[in-house]
Amino acid sequence: MSKADRYSKMATRTANQAREAAASAKDRQKYQRTIQGMNIESHRHCVICWAPIPIKSEPAVCANNDCVESQTKKESSRKRLTIMMYLFPGIAILLLMIQLAGASG
Repeated sequence: MSKADRYSKMATRTANQAREAAASAKDRQKYQRTIQGMNIESHRHCVICWAPIPIKSEPAVCANNDCVESQTKKESSRKRLTIMMYLFPGIAILLLMIQLAGASG
């Protein structure tokens, strides 16, 4: 798969997510209008779909399987990136030290 194909696929996915977010934003606005004046309990929102969830829920995702799966993928990607950010400079420093040790001896 070429870079252009990958970029096209990513752009399409992003556009679809933006459309879905816009549609859910309209739904949220309707919901906000209906609850004005009502006493609402403290809550937080799902980081994926913004559905109201209890404050103590950890991680901050609703029970929807799509949200849980998406959050799991994001979390594993973040962990992998963190490992790479420490591992690659460490390898570079190690190779530099080996090269310097070989040049002086």
